[in-house]
Amino acid sequence: MRRRRGSLLALLAAIACIGWGGQTVQHVAWTAVDFFPPDFARQVRKNEKKFNAGIKRGLAAPPAWRAGQPGSLSQALDAQIRRCAADLRKPVALEDLVEEIGVLAVLVLDANDPLAVAHDDSREAEYSAAYRSYVDSILERVRLVYYGQDHDLIKGGAFNNTVAAAMARSESLYPFVGEEFYRTGELRDWRTLDDRSVTFGVAGVSLSRALTDLANLVAFVWQRGGGQIPTPLPTPLGHVGPTIT
Repeated sequence: MRRRRGSLLALLAAIACIGWGGQTVQHVAWTAVDFFPPDFARQVRKNEKKFNAGIKRGLAAPPAWRAGQPGSLSQALDAQIRRCAADLRKPVALEDLVEEIGVLAVLVLDANDPLAVAHDDSREAEYSAAYRSYVDSILERVRLVYYGQDHDLIKGGAFNNTVAAAMARSESLYPFVGEEFYRTGELRDWRTLDDRSVTFGVAGVSLSRALTDLANLVAFVWQRGGGQIPTPLPTPLGHVGPTIT
């Protein structure tokens, strides 16, 4: 019983320590706007304060609402996607939709945040704050990549697949963060991690996937309301893999 209680306390501590901070979330959310459907991107830029207000609301949500199991992140993300799509069909004022998309941005970032999704490492509470500081510190150096439109999502509406894929990817990347922080046998200072570290690679992949997922989910919402979705840029001849802009 004592061991179970200790494991539960460690798990609750991990849930309370979401990996990415507000600076990182806002940076990626605003970068993703460049890949929103142009008509809606103009609305976001026009209503900058509303988008930031939505991000602020999302960041202020209870930690358990922004975390994977036993948290409720997948349910929160599902509900917010449905809400945004329904609001656009009502319709609501576009400035209000912009705010709700800001909330959605936080949840999409959370789904792509390994430390928000998984909590198996009992040491997570010891390095989560350091990881947050580390990712904030590399934002000017990490290259964010947009991987292109997800046709199955935008046209087929399979947003549950997008959410599930994001969370599965985060779970697969999660162990590498803790391993890197304890590579020397003890907790490392995040300032000793350079751009060749595993944590840099994990952050680059996760943040880029978050940007792409957010842009595609916004396109899905916009298309459900009858908005125009631009034709994807042509893939260069001989290119293998996703289209990268």
